[in-house]
Amino acid sequence: MSPKKRPELRIYLDSDLDRLVKTIATIREESISAVAAEALELWLLQPRQQEIIEKHRLDELD
Repeated sequence: MSPKKRPELRIYLDSDLDRLVKTIATIREESISAVAAEALELWLLQPRQQEIIEKHRLDELD
């Protein structure tokens, strides 16, 4: 069985934010993908997103 392909997400950042994120990722020895995934996971935990997830039963997506 072949490994599952991970979806690609393209984002655009202001140059100052891009530089800061890349620098911190380098210091932490993490990839930009890992940093972005962590940020999105934290964003999804916020009450506003949780309300949307519950309201639309998004936790049941396959």
